[in-house]
Amino acid sequence: MTGLVMTDYPPEPWSLRGDFAVSVLLAPPASVPAGLLECAPAGARPLRIGGRLLVGLAAVHYGRGGMLAYEELLLAVPVLWRGRLRVTIPQILVTSPASVAGGRELWGIPKELCTASRVSKGRRLETSFMDAAGAPLATVRAAGARVALPGRWALPMPTLQRLDGQTADSSNSVTGTIRSARVEWDLHGPFAWLREATPVAGLAITRADIRFGERVHRSR
Repeated sequence: MTGLVMTDYPPEPWSLRGDFAVSVLLAPPASVPAGLLECAPAGARPLRIGGRLLVGLAAVHYGRGGMLAYEELLLAVPVLWRGRLRVTIPQILVTSPASVAGGRELWGIPKELCTASRVSKGRRLETSFMDAAGAPLATVRAAGARVALPGRWALPMPTLQRLDGQTADSSNSVTGTIRSARVEWDLHGPFAWLREATPVAGLAITRADIRFGERVHRSR
């Protein structure tokens, strides 16, 4: 597809190229917002460790070579549903109107529009996300380790979402170079509740090939 305008988006599956800065966190029950998983179908149970919610927080730069180029901030919650492990995305911001429209209409992902500024130098990254009025929402500072795991790793990332009365169970994958990373966050607004979460691990996934919406089962 060429000539994308405000709500045009590529057909699924999307092929994207990107770099990820990821934190794995454990959030105490008292900090978790009510209704966080309303975007998941009934019966989806979030994974907990020691009573705390397991979540992933990621800043993603989708660059040249993919169908779309934009910045993204997302919260991912692993859930068990019908005996299978899935990921539900309850909070997500992107800088692309096409990504907002496609994410919502194709896979039920509740994307919201934001603005972002990104500075990358070598293995160091700083990205700030702002709302439409310019108010800060999150800043991530990441520095990847010098040595990466050997080879390229293929990571499944199946998503499970419910939006506007429809459930979308989508098969997706990320293939890239993985290295440990020091990832630090400054969080505001809808992401401020994660200030209470305990960091478990930091990762950088670089030169990644992302396939989203390879197989999608939709139901009502």
